[in-house]
Amino acid sequence: MKQVIVAGAGISGLTAARILAESGYQVTILEKRSHIGGNVYDYFYSGVLVHKYGPHLFHTKMRHVAEFLQRFSGFFPYEHRVLGEVRGKLVPIPFNYKSIDELYPPKQAEHLKQVLSEAYKDGDSVPIMELRRHKDPEVKALAEFVFQNVFYGYTKKQWGKPPEEMSSSVMGRVPVRMSYDDRYFTDEFQMMPEQGYTVMMERMAGHRNIAVRCECEALSCLSVQDGQVYFDGERFDGPVIYTGCIDELFGYRYGRLPYRSLDFVLERRNVTQAQPVVQINYPNRFVYTRTSEFKLVQKEKLEGRTILVYEYPKECTQEDIPYYPVESEKSMNVYQKYKLLAERTANLHILGRLGEYKYYNMDVSVDRAMKLAEKVIEKL
Repeated sequence: MKQVIVAGAGISGLTAARILAESGYQVTILEKRSHIGGNVYDYFYSGVLVHKYGPHLFHTKMRHVAEFLQRFSGFFPYEHRVLGEVRGKLVPIPFNYKSIDELYPPKQAEHLKQVLSEAYKDGDSVPIMELRRHKDPEVKALAEFVFQNVFYGYTKKQWGKPPEEMSSSVMGRVPVRMSYDDRYFTDEFQMMPEQGYTVMMERMAGHRNIAVRCECEALSCLSVQDGQVYFDGERFDGPVIYTGCIDELFGYRYGRLPYRSLDFVLERRNVTQAQPVVQINYPNRFVYTRTSEFKLVQKEKLEGRTILVYEYPKECTQEDIPYYPVESEKSMNVYQKYKLLAERTANLHILGRLGEYKYYNMDVSVDRAMKLAEKVIEKL
């Protein structure tokens, strides 16, 4: 039976592992944490299913991704809504017509919506930087208001630098929406696993051809030398899928790639519900960026207690968990050097947000893992 090694038991690694296992390959997964699931791992705390590494809300336009995950869990519909504190009011994020109604006097709000409806199609989602370049002075004024009050402070806290220095891929993630649609996502499939992500991941890993080694640092037994992969000191000729930090894999030969990390602080409150929606953003106040009340995502609700999670972004040190690649011209040039080393290494496949140094949503991570697994199968 052909052997495959997967470094990392997150959603990318487990997706690829499952497909390969079902195709008859013996898969060994190396996971340095004490649990599987990577950053989608959730657990019960005081009766509340908490997302340990921050909120993960499943949404996708890709039917095949939704159907693949539905093999391992039942799902229930969930449409995510976010409020942001702007000038003392909680308004819908992404900024939309409802946000305008909340923040402007009625006559001015109606006029602004009319101007926007003439400039854009109903339902358009416009990146804030594009909106700021609009030729109409009233549109530009609104864009500047949104930029300063919704984007600037949040981005600076989240990334440690102002929005002007961020890549367009980051700044385009939360647009201004030309409608009353106050959902955070507009994808066809929006749903949550009935028993949580951890149960779903455990079922995905539950195949006779999959062996998971938790609390196993991959690079303690996996190394790359002269274009070859070695496992436990011996040359390994089977496929290796690596989902960890690509710079670490190659011993930081070209220097460390920058990442942002997060600290989470949990607070129990003896109330049934602490905030009106699961997530509230604080772009202009506090050190933290947002609070999440995960109980509001759960299918079964508890009475009389809830958990709030406060999210504090920070620079990623060697001791921290890397969450977000910091894309810049300099960092991408360094990444390309590591990518070239990976391409020159026999049977090595780089996968996932850390390996590919790209800010992927969950569904994209699954899709890329599915495609990589099929590519490996075809090659073998």
